[in-house]
Amino acid sequence: MTAIDFYYDFRSPFAYFATRRMGLLLDKGARIRWRPVSVSVLLNLQVDEAPWAEREDPLCPPKRAHFMADIFRLIEYWKIPFAMPSPPIPVCDEAMAIAALLEREGISRSGFHDAVFEAVWQEQEDAADPEVLRACLAAGSHDPALQEAASREGLDLLTAKTRAAYDQGVFGVPTFVVGDDLYFGADRMEMLAARL
Repeated sequence: MTAIDFYYDFRSPFAYFATRRMGLLLDKGARIRWRPVSVSVLLNLQVDEAPWAEREDPLCPPKRAHFMADIFRLIEYWKIPFAMPSPPIPVCDEAMAIAALLEREGISRSGFHDAVFEAVWQEQEDAADPEVLRACLAAGSHDPALQEAASREGLDLLTAKTRAAYDQGVFGVPTFVVGDDLYFGADRMEMLAARL
């Protein structure tokens, strides 16, 4: 069984798409290890800024337009349930901090992860809303105290995990790492499946 590290952030529609297509890899006998990282921190590390520094949109207008068009092309092509999130650029820092704490406890994926992705990308719920996070934790049968721990230590842990991923070559999500090889994007999953 081949182990694959899957780097994700709940705020990424492309990471969400990857989760909906994971059967491509699981059917080949892959063992997926979900690895939480922050897209914001990755982008800041790339331009030598402090991890949580405020920044402008890193995409130029033509690339932003392509990015948005590509989302809708992919959901139509892959037939993935989707609704534009509210807010339009989701804030998932606390949810990702919880994911980092769960991974530290040996829980790489649970009902929490699926619930957050669905809340953001199907149900148009705000992942920064404490009630939404509580419901997602309940979906994974996790201790609600993780919410308090997220702001206290989870963000530091998420930052450290993101730095470590960046040092290994991860620059965005979704990224799949097998051995020394990195596959970036939900549209590279067929290529990875063929390798498996």
